[in-house]
Amino acid sequence: MKNNKIWLITGASQGIGFAAIRYLLSKNQTIIATTRNVDAFDKEVIKNPNLEVISLDLTNETAVENSISYVAEKYGTIDLLINNAGYGFVGAIEEAYELDIAKVLSINVEVTLRMTRFVLPIMRKAGSGHIINLSSVSGLASSPGFGIYNAAKYAVEGLSEALYHEVKDLGIKVTIIEPGAFRTNFLDSSLVVAKKNISDYDATAGNFRNQLKKNNGHQPGNPEKAAEIIFEISKMSKPPLRLLLGKDAYNRATKKLNDMQIEIEQMKSLTLSTDF
Repeated sequence: MKNNKIWLITGASQGIGFAAIRYLLSKNQTIIATTRNVDAFDKEVIKNPNLEVISLDLTNETAVENSISYVAEKYGTIDLLINNAGYGFVGAIEEAYELDIAKVLSINVEVTLRMTRFVLPIMRKAGSGHIINLSSVSGLASSPGFGIYNAAKYAVEGLSEALYHEVKDLGIKVTIIEPGAFRTNFLDSSLVVAKKNISDYDATAGNFRNQLKKNNGHQPGNPEKAAEIIFEISKMSKPPLRLLLGKDAYNRATKKLNDMQIEIEQMKSLTLSTDF
C-alpha cells in the first residue's frame, strides 16, 4: 500500500477539514481541497506544494463533475474522499422556514451524495478507495432544537451504511465519522439560528439554543486530534464503518442504544404479534 495518497476534501477551509489538511500535509500526503472562496483560504497553508485548493460550488452538479474529472486526470486517481462540508440550523421544527430546511439538506445530504456519485467510478476503476463521511453524534441521537440538522445527519448515516454494503466487495471502504462537540467555528459561521421564535418552545428548543451559545468556545473536542484519527483509519486494512469522536459522543450514543434496547424489549410482545 502506497504511503502517499491523493485526498479530496470538501469544506476544507475551516474546522476538522482544515485541521485534517494541516495534519495530512505533515505526513506528506497530496491534497486537493475544495472551498467556496480560494482567496479566503489560509495564506500560509495554501503555499504547500502538496496542496491544491480549488474554488467549487458544491451545489452545482456540472461544476462538481468537471472538478472531479480534472482531479482524476491530473493526479491519476482519488484514493480518499472526505465529505466534510456541513451546515447547521438550530430552532424548533415549527420555527424553520422552507429555505432553512432546503439549505441544510442540500449541503449535508445532497452535496455528500453528489461528490460520492462522481468519485465512485474512479475508485471502482482502481479497485480501491476510501470514502469518509463527516456525520455527527447528532446523526445518531436527536436534541430538541436540532431536528432539521438531525434529519440531515441521519440521512448521511443511512446513505453511508447502504454505500458500505454496495461497495465493500469492490475494494472500496466507507467510514462515517461521528464527532461530538469540537472546538471549531461551526457554531459561528456554519450554524443558522431560526429567525422565528415561538415561546411555547422556550423550555426545549429555546433552551438548547441558549446552551449552544454558552458552549461555543468551550467544546471538549480537539480538531487536531480528530485529524490524527482520520489519518490513522486511512491506513487500516479494515477501517470501522462508524467511528465516534469524543467522550460526549460516546455517552450520547451509548445512552441512545441502551434506551432503544429497553424499549424494544418492552414492546416485544406487540412487535411479534403482527406477523401472520
